[in-house]
Amino acid sequence: MNFGLSFEKKENLSEQEIEKGEVSTEISSNQGDRWTFVAVLPDSSFIHSLHHGERNLEQATEFVGQIKAKSDGKTPLFASDDWFYEKALLEHYGFDYTRPYAGRGRYPHPQRLPLADLNYVQVQKKRDEKGRLLEIKYAIVYGSLEEIERVFEYAERCKTINTVYVESRNGKFRKDDARLIRRTLCHSKKAVFHDAQANFTAQVMNYTRTNDGLKILINPDAALFEQKYRHRTPAMAQNIINKPLTIKELLFIRPQIIP
Repeated sequence: MNFGLSFEKKENLSEQEIEKGEVSTEISSNQGDRWTFVAVLPDSSFIHSLHHGERNLEQATEFVGQIKAKSDGKTPLFASDDWFYEKALLEHYGFDYTRPYAGRGRYPHPQRLPLADLNYVQVQKKRDEKGRLLEIKYAIVYGSLEEIERVFEYAERCKTINTVYVESRNGKFRKDDARLIRRTLCHSKKAVFHDAQANFTAQVMNYTRTNDGLKILINPDAALFEQKYRHRTPAMAQNIINKPLTIKELLFIRPQIIP
């Protein structure tokens, strides 16, 4: 996600600044696109990790490292769109391997190989010149089809290769946070405010808002005005809390974005 170009008004410009169009270092550091990397647990729609930065391999590598540091040590199944996560995953879920020296020529350089339990699938979408979706393809980058199908077999909600859950979260981010809407006057003027608002919105989605896809049928024969379903938030689906929090409770408890 990004929030477009941001500019800050500067008064009392010198003649040199007017001629060259220069701005202060503080303003320059806060201009440009700001992307939010989002990791979502599909079975609960819980926002596991957020990372803010530029859209490049370095920031993606930091994002994957954040996911690994906040996980239980097991290697999860990764699914994403056609970005540069292939190298980022190798950095944190790979190892260096050097082929034995054959006795002739130069010594071989070490290669970065994925761990045996790393599974990564890319969802590749083809669009026309107007942005309309034409075709969706799946590419298994790491792992095997049998291993990936085994993961989906034991999943509760997500049974196919897709990025629907994270795209749904991204859509709700833009709907609920005007700072993320492109080409409007609501965009953040500084990155620090953008990051703080995105982090707060993620906690609201995790702890205060119920998700119809997570509701549990508790009384199938419920009469009028009787409770038929137990509505849950993503944090309730993760067994972190036992009831939806109010905004006041959220601010007082100050829970983390991750479990």
